[in-house]
Amino acid sequence: MLPLLCRSHEEASDKPERIVVLLELKGGNDGLNTVIPYRDPAYQRARPRLAIREGPLLGEDLMLHPALASLMPVLKASRMAFVLGVGWPQPNRSHFKAMDQWATGSASGEGPGWFAAALARKRRSRTLVALGPSGSPALEGSDGLSVQMQPVWQHNPHAGKTRLPAVDPELAGDNAMLRSMLELEASGQAEVLRLLDSLGDLPQGLTIPRGSLGAQVAMALRLIGAPSPPAVIGLEHSGFDTHSQQIPRHNQLLIELADALVCFDAGLRRMNHRPKVALLAISEFGRRLNQNASGGTDHGSASVALLMGDHLPGRIVGRYPSLGDLDARGDLIPHVKPTDLYESAMTSWERLGGLMVL
Repeated sequence: MLPLLCRSHEEASDKPERIVVLLELKGGNDGLNTVIPYRDPAYQRARPRLAIREGPLLGEDLMLHPALASLMPVLKASRMAFVLGVGWPQPNRSHFKAMDQWATGSASGEGPGWFAAALARKRRSRTLVALGPSGSPALEGSDGLSVQMQPVWQHNPHAGKTRLPAVDPELAGDNAMLRSMLELEASGQAEVLRLLDSLGDLPQGLTIPRGSLGAQVAMALRLIGAPSPPAVIGLEHSGFDTHSQQIPRHNQLLIELADALVCFDAGLRRMNHRPKVALLAISEFGRRLNQNASGGTDHGSASVALLMGDHLPGRIVGRYPSLGDLDARGDLIPHVKPTDLYESAMTSWERLGGLMVL
């Protein structure tokens, strides 16, 4: 990711008002098999091979996928919630276009990353850090400094420093465009070095899950525990494009997700003087109601989002899209806009209070 610096840090306070952690479930998570309308006959008819029939109950009509059972204590403690019916109306079923829509917060998918632009509007020039292997376009562009870090550097920050090549803007000579690019790169490298020098310690006894997402969560906790943490941290968990063999693949992905979120919650609660933190887990689209012939599901529309933080409005936010009233393409109709989730994560969960809460 090319670091982007458009404004100095002179106006920024030392601590962000609220740290946002954006977790992207890439590939299109099947919301219907995450928070499950198990009592709806239409669900059972549409998915004779894929329907989930056992799991922790979330009220009378909904059930959580059994792979997420370890999250129930966090959910019952009101530090987690699920938002139902999230998405763009009739989204583009291309992964790339859909991810652009989510990144920019616009139906066109054009413009700067939503979180970078939001910080600019609030005149908060804090750093935005992507920890996932493919970066996070929602954190790029507009005013602010967007950098990408390697989670493995948490084990050896010195290795991260030594792997950064030297960048000297003076090498551009009279080439103004090249000089500008090198200055941006140098600013980004300086910020990465600052972050590596100021990482907080992980709480003693905290078990870090294996795998990419576990490493990202560990680095996120160390960044949050730093004296001057980033304003936004991007994480990613990939593999949710379950066109075939969905049952075992989705189960494993959700186990990894649950392990990482349990670790994240435990790490935050053990921190001394931690700042306010809001985590938002989203996916570029959901899956279709009907299973396909390959033991999976194809690209759909509405899905579920996951929230973590304090003062959540309830465990279930919003209403489940009707399984009997689909759009012209046969997809669930969303009723919660992605930008509403973004705004609430940046400011206050109270913005979701107008939705039905359970």
